[in-house]
Amino acid sequence: MKRALTLLLLAAMSFPVTAQQLSKEQKIERILDVTNSEALVDALVAQVRTMLNQIQPTPSAQQKSRQQETLDKVTKLVRERLQKVRPAMVKAYGETFTDAEIDGMLAWYTSPVGHSATQKLPAVGARISAIAQPEIMSLNDEINKITEDSLKR
Repeated sequence: MKRALTLLLLAAMSFPVTAQQLSKEQKIERILDVTNSEALVDALVAQVRTMLNQIQPTPSAQQKSRQQETLDKVTKLVRERLQKVRPAMVKAYGETFTDAEIDGMLAWYTSPVGHSATQKLPAVGARISAIAQPEIMSLNDEINKITEDSLKR
């Protein structure tokens, strides 16, 4: 009987920790993990890669090597900075959302639909940015004209 109780206790301890057993900070950390906050690194590195490709559209082997070194340095730098600000991100979530909201967010982001949205939203954001960029530039020109007209009076 004692042995069965010990086995039952060990089995119970081997199950993953449920969301309700995690602290609020641990839940927020989990949200940051499942929402792929590291995608910021990928996005910035992609921007730098695009910039490098524009500067050197057909790089030599040596230039390709230097480009890769640059991308590696940028990746490392962005990852370090992201880790540096992560505690502030956790704090911001904790001060903004209630425990119930954090629980709901964690449940949604770990669901199949939430996971799919997390994977697809960066691509949607990039598409929207590409669509909006000309409009923003146009808007900027119009705002400058309005400002200049106003100052001429």
